[in-house]
Parts: sequence; structure tokens; C-alpha cells
Amino acid sequence: MSPLNSWRQRARQMSGRNRSLGLFAGTSLFARGLGMAGQVLQVPLAVHALGAEAFGLWMTLMSVSTLATFADFGLGQGAQNVMAEALAAGDGKTARQTATTALYFLFFMSAVVALAGAGLIGLLDVNHVFGLRDDATRQAAKPAIAAVLAVFCLNFPLGFAQRLAYARQKGWLHNLAQAVSVVLALAGVALAARAHASLVTIIVVAQGPLALANGILLLIQLIELRWNVARRSYFSGARLRSMLRLGGYFSLQQILNLLLFSAPQIVISTALGAAAVTPYNVLQRFFNVFGVIQNAFMLPLWPAYSEAKARGEMAWVRRTLKRSVAATLVCTVAPMAVATLLAGPLIKAWVGSGAVQPPKELIWLMFAWTAAVFLQQPFGYLLAGFSEVKRTTLYALASAGACGFLMTRLVHPLGPAGVVIGLLLGAVPFNLLGNMFEAWKIVRLPKSDLVLLPAENLEMKTS
Repeated sequence: MSPLNSWRQRARQMSGRNRSLGLFAGTSLFARGLGMAGQVLQVPLAVHALGAEAFGLWMTLMSVSTLATFADFGLGQGAQNVMAEALAAGDGKTARQTATTALYFLFFMSAVVALAGAGLIGLLDVNHVFGLRDDATRQAAKPAIAAVLAVFCLNFPLGFAQRLAYARQKGWLHNLAQAVSVVLALAGVALAARAHASLVTIIVVAQGPLALANGILLLIQLIELRWNVARRSYFSGARLRSMLRLGGYFSLQQILNLLLFSAPQIVISTALGAAAVTPYNVLQRFFNVFGVIQNAFMLPLWPAYSEAKARGEMAWVRRTLKRSVAATLVCTVAPMAVATLLAGPLIKAWVGSGAVQPPKELIWLMFAWTAAVFLQQPFGYLLAGFSEVKRTTLYALASAGACGFLMTRLVHPLGPAGVVIGLLLGAVPFNLLGNMFEAWKIVRLPKSDLVLLPAENLEMKTS
């Protein structure tokens, strides 16, 4: 038998969930790789067409809009868990009601953000706030902010297509939509740059394809499911409150993780000066590349765990958790260790020999910190899929407090290395070991303690 036919036979023998996971992981690597390539190619085109100041304004606005994604209060993630469990249990009514309720809320919040943003644009002296000096950029600033706001508010509810695709174990559909949007955006920016288009035009052609792809994906899925989400009778205030309680934990954890990602650079800058941030930031970017690999095989597990929970398939859960830990060690931590040994020459080739080179002790500390973050992920995704987020949020709060205290105490005597030591001492006992302990308690549960209706499960987990 040829290798191709052997592979096809093994693929046919895989369970539906495992095929979905494999397809999800493969398309995720493809979409993320294409996205990174698109960003690399898009930047010089946009910088050449807009100039440094206008491009910097656009990137700043994108950073602000990223923070605004928390305006859904984690509802999308909470809805994903409920829909995944409901669909696995064959409860289409609960899944449809959840999707309808979530979409009503997201469209409402989109309108709130649009009105608040429009009012803020009218009140702010944006030229002063962003320190704009070029006359053309100053004139384009407010229309550019309005364009970013409009595209963001359009994509805010349409992005629910991702949560629905994940809940249906069809994350590969979302990955393909993402890939198409990257190609359209790159083509749009290239054409706009060649035509010497305005900042507003480039923003629209760069960001608009994502909203378009999400909108089409959402529509396709609703047609496939035959869900009429326009009917207000499917909206449930009680379900909205339950999802917001569950989603609030997800949202708070995201905020705390964002703080852990950005706080070290703030601590270093305020204590030692902005120049001292450079070695830390270079290493952070260097090691985060390996996270792309892990995300490819970890992201599909969240909704898959929710489905397995609804069906009481604890053997699959235990087996998958072990495999995800092993895959993390083999595919991310081990290659990262090899890269750490070669970090000196690799970084020199990357940023240039004239740039500040990180000391060896900082390189190995950053390896240890990044490895700890990666090793926590398999347990965190299991807990997220099981909606076990109350205790993990407490661990995240304790970790953030401990990290903040230790970083500020160690930065002066030890420099950037002290900041990383503070991260390790503050996060490992809570985020890593705490999540491992909670996951261990779940995998020891008998099947009889797991099988609950999705709505009942949600109420229990958020009470």
C-alpha cells in the first residue's frame, strides 16, 4: 500500500472529533503563517504610501481597538462553551437560543461603542493627543479614527462566526475565512498604495475584508443550521445573565494575562529607563514565535473538551490532555531550548550586531518563563472547555498580584533579570501548579458526575 493510501485509510478510521481537530490544526498553521506573511508584506507597502507618522497613527489606533475587544465581557467565549455542549447533546434549541441571545447583545454593544466613540472623536483634540505634526496626517486623523471605529463596530458582532464555528467543531471554516481575508487585505493595500490612496482608504481595504469574511461565514453557518436569529422570541434574558457571569471570568483572565504580557516592560522602563526594555522585548518576540506552533494544536481542544464533557467521554479527555502536554514538550519547549542555545547568533543576525544583545542569564530566564507559560496552556484549555473558570480566575488574580509585587522589588537590585525572576516566582505556584491541580481533579471525575444538560451546567458553574 502506498504511503498516500495508508494515510487516507488512517484518516477514515479516525473519529469525527479527531478529524476535526486535525483539520483545525492544519488550517490554523496555514492561516497563521499566511497572516504573518501578509503583515510582513503589508507593512512596507503601507509605510511607503502613508509615511511614518500616518502609519504610526494607524498602528496606534489598531492597538486601542484591540483593547476594546473586551467590550463583549467574555460573552463570546461563554456562549461557545454552551453551544458546544448543547450541540453535542443534540439540544439544538438551547444552542439556537444561546446564539440569538449572544448576537442581540453583541449588536447592542456595537451600537454603544459606536456612539461613545463618535462622541469621543468630537471632544478630543486628536492632533494633540497623538502628537501629530504633518499637515496631511492632521487633516486625516479624525476620518481615520472614524474609519477604524466603523470597521471595528461592524466586525464586533460578526466575529461571533468564530465562536459558532468552534462550537460546531468546524474551526477550520474560520481559519479558511481568515486566510481569504488576509489575501484580500494584502491585495487591497497593494492597489491602494499604488494609487496613492488616502489613509482612510487604506484602513478600510486593510481591515474591511476581515469583517466581510466573518459576515459571510456567519451567514453560511446560520443557513446550514436553519437558525432564524432575527426572531426576538429566541432571546433569553436569563441566558444572557448566565453567559455574562461565565464570560466575566474569561474576560478577567484575558485582562490579567494582558497585564502580565505588558507590565514587565512598564516596570523595566520606569525603573531603569526605556533603553533597558529593548533586550527584554527582543527576547519576548524571539520566544513568542514558538507559541504559533502550540496555538495551532491547542485552540481546537477548547470546544472539543466541551463536546467531550457533554458526552461524558472522560477517557478521551484524559488521553487528549496527556497528548497535548507531550506535544507541548516536543513541539514547542524542546525546539525553544535548542533555539536558546543558539540565541546569541540568531538574535545578532535578526536585529544586527550593533543592537544591544541580551545577556545569557536573561536569555535562559526568558526561556524558563516562556516554557512555564506554554506548559500551563494544556491544563488551561481543559479547564476552559469544562467551564471551570472560577478557581482559575482566583489563581490568575493571585499570580498577577504576586508578580507585580516581586517585579517591583527585584528590578532595582537585579535589573531585567529580576523582573523575569519575579514573573516565575509569582506565576508558577498559582497559574501553572494551580491549573495543573484543578485539571487533575477533573480527569479523576467519574462519567456520572459529568453528564448534565448544557443550561443546567452553565447555571451550576456560574452560581
